[in-house]
Amino acid sequence: MTTVLGVHCGHEASCAVVRDGVVLAAIQQERVTRAKYDGQECLSNRLPVPEVLAAADISLTDVDVIVSSFQAAGPSAVGLQRPLFTADFAHFDPFDERHFVVSHHLAHAACSAGLSGFGASAVLVSDSAGTSSRDGRDFHEPFAEFFARYTADDTESGMFTELRSVYRFDAGRFELLARDYAEPHNQPDVYMQGEASLYDNVARYLFRKEHAHGQLMALAGIPFSDAARLSTSDILAPGTPPRVRNGWQQLRAHPDPVADADIAAAVQDAFTDLVVHQARRAVELTGQRRICCAGGVFLNLAGNTAIAGLDQVDDMYVPSCPHDAGISIGAAFLGYYGHDPAPVVRGRVRSDFLGRHAEEISVDIAARQGFHEAVSMPATTEKVLYHAAQSLVDGAIVARYGGRAEFGPRALGNRSILCHPVGCRDARSRLNTIKGRQWWRPVAPIVRMEDVDTYFVGPAESPFMNFNFTVRPEYRELLTEALHLDGTARVQTVTAADNPHMYRLLCQVADLGAVPVLINTSLNGPGEPILESGDDVLGFVRRTAVDFLLSDSRLFASPDKPDVVTVRPKPGAVLATFGSGSDQKYVISDVDGAEPMDRDLFLSLCGEPTATVDRHEPHVGTLLEMGLLVEH
Repeated sequence: MTTVLGVHCGHEASCAVVRDGVVLAAIQQERVTRAKYDGQECLSNRLPVPEVLAAADISLTDVDVIVSSFQAAGPSAVGLQRPLFTADFAHFDPFDERHFVVSHHLAHAACSAGLSGFGASAVLVSDSAGTSSRDGRDFHEPFAEFFARYTADDTESGMFTELRSVYRFDAGRFELLARDYAEPHNQPDVYMQGEASLYDNVARYLFRKEHAHGQLMALAGIPFSDAARLSTSDILAPGTPPRVRNGWQQLRAHPDPVADADIAAAVQDAFTDLVVHQARRAVELTGQRRICCAGGVFLNLAGNTAIAGLDQVDDMYVPSCPHDAGISIGAAFLGYYGHDPAPVVRGRVRSDFLGRHAEEISVDIAARQGFHEAVSMPATTEKVLYHAAQSLVDGAIVARYGGRAEFGPRALGNRSILCHPVGCRDARSRLNTIKGRQWWRPVAPIVRMEDVDTYFVGPAESPFMNFNFTVRPEYRELLTEALHLDGTARVQTVTAADNPHMYRLLCQVADLGAVPVLINTSLNGPGEPILESGDDVLGFVRRTAVDFLLSDSRLFASPDKPDVVTVRPKPGAVLATFGSGSDQKYVISDVDGAEPMDRDLFLSLCGEPTATVDRHEPHVGTLLEMGLLVEH
């Protein structure tokens, strides 16, 4: 038996535990620190090592191998403000003989392949930048050797940074067949060199912030009537491979992103053409008709759907965590593959519930915050689910908090906000208001696997919302609230084996004679990670337009709502922060002066254009009266 702890050091830092090819637990750092996308480039006590070991029900002494990956480490550039471990790092000894280091793209590949259930496949990895090294090769070596190599007085001048990699995977072994490298440039946020930088750079420009890829993807699906200012041919030069042009970037972004839907659509089409070309290349080089994909590029639903539809592809696997958080799972798989001479390839993973268990919310704790039980106890779980289903069909919005948390970025039913696409009037708008995000953002329909072909057209399965579907014409009007503005749907399929609680809830909806489809979005507010603690969940439900809270065994009715209002800064107002630590101040200002504001409201408005708050919360009423905040 081989137990491996995997660690990813970088943005979206994470830890995972794999035992004999089975993932026991995986946790992103943001879920513990409560800072979205949290991470650092080195081994730090902020890493969720204790939490992931506890979730796996093991201790460090049970671990046979530790495998880390350092996203930003550079040869001869370790130390000063970029160490490999902090001086106080105490989770384990970095020089422990069990500790190994692997390269970034190799870990990405192992994450997808290890979870896919494929005995053999092509593997395509694409992201903005992976490991930087002198020779551009993969490595899997003891930490002591890695430390010596990256801290040496190296006289070589070459540097290769991974951009795109193609592997042949076979029974736990990876053969690198092709690799493309990033070109050094002093303006990487404008210069385009591949699918990742194209999407990332345009998203940053149009939305003026990091991590806006999902918004760009949604924006690309908004129909527009005027002539497009940009076309795919402006962005891509024909050839094999197609080349991303430069020189077209003189674009003007509008204050309202909807006015830039034409740009988003052209970028999405160009991006899709690029990833489709790379997928064709991968299956041709490997001779495989099954393909695994990894890297942040493959959070893009349109690109994934186009690859899955290729004639050359029989099956495609994208994990719940193709982005950098998945590196820890890949690192752990590589530890297993390297330690076991005959590693076992396990079945396909369709469940992402790898995090910590939901905290028990007792009747007394809920009552102190104004909640009451909607189902009299004692009651069976099926009775609780029946009442939850009836409430959903009647138009209620239900927060689901139970079981183990999802590891990846998408809520899949254990940390979700749910409603029914027919029973809940204006469902999409109501959910987006609760989330404090743009009205045009899509939501995700959940459907049982056996029902997906009845209502939708698309891939055979989609347990992680990684593909676009279209709704069958006869159900288009009925399911309008579950669709994006272009008619597509980011469907999540569930089975009794992989998502039992959500499956049983859908069965109850079906037994009531309603369409057995629910709408799902993640249980969190703007600018924060998916909620983890019971107190945070109770607070969120209490202050938003959520009607019920569904745990594993109880259904709580939310208390009477406060005077909820959705606000945004007045046009021209500026948000600013001064000082640090306990002295940090948050203000909103215009030409007439500045006024203090609540930290949570400040952070919410920095993350999204609007925020939903109680009119009587500190500062809100005053700022509305002064006109610094306006109702949305």
